[in-house]
Amino acid sequence: MQRRIGIVVGLAISLVAPALLALCVVLLERTFTEWTQGREAILPLATLLLLSALLHPRLRRLLIVTLCYGVAFLALRDALHAQRLPPAMDYDIIEEARPAALILVAGLAGFAAVAETLRPGTVWARRCYFGAAALYFTGIGIINYGWHKSWQSLMLCATGMIALFGCLFAQRIVADEIEAETEETVNDEALQREREAAHRRVLRAKEWHDTRGDLAESPGERESASGNPPSAPTTAPH
Repeated sequence: MQRRIGIVVGLAISLVAPALLALCVVLLERTFTEWTQGREAILPLATLLLLSALLHPRLRRLLIVTLCYGVAFLALRDALHAQRLPPAMDYDIIEEARPAALILVAGLAGFAAVAETLRPGTVWARRCYFGAAALYFTGIGIINYGWHKSWQSLMLCATGMIALFGCLFAQRIVADEIEAETEETVNDEALQREREAAHRRVLRAKEWHDTRGDLAESPGERESASGNPPSAPTTAPH
């Protein structure tokens, strides 16, 4: 019973903690944006930290779930708050389709977060996540480029394109991750066996041997034990 309670509590923490972290980041987005202005090294450093986290299986799973919740909350926020479109995109059909598209993005990202928590490495969960990221970042990048024509807008569009490729090749990405985790597990087991073998060799080398019996044996007994006949005693010449 206690084990089941522990599993349920751990699962609840796995679902709630990334969501709360993503929600805090979304709510404090303006503060983070103001703080990073004039600090050009922040973006490369954050990118390096994200790429480093992707190399570790557990950190990668936690990062993916947090990013899913982040995209879902961002899409919901943008869907609830009307945003002016640039003149080149100011059409009624785009204005009406934008909230529906954002709600679709939020649904895909939320489903991907829950699926990745309950069943990590699911191909459809990755497709939903990458698809939601592709729609969101590409759309936001195009709108921002229509207003500002900045390099940040191009970075958002590039992120959306990378996410689109991730959606198309999600099955291969998941297969590569599983293969890498399997190889890492095999290497860890082999390393553990080598350590145990080395430990046994050290223990055998340190074993105590009783040498008093060897010292008490006569030379003839030692020669008999070795398989050689005892040598005749030598006499002095007369």
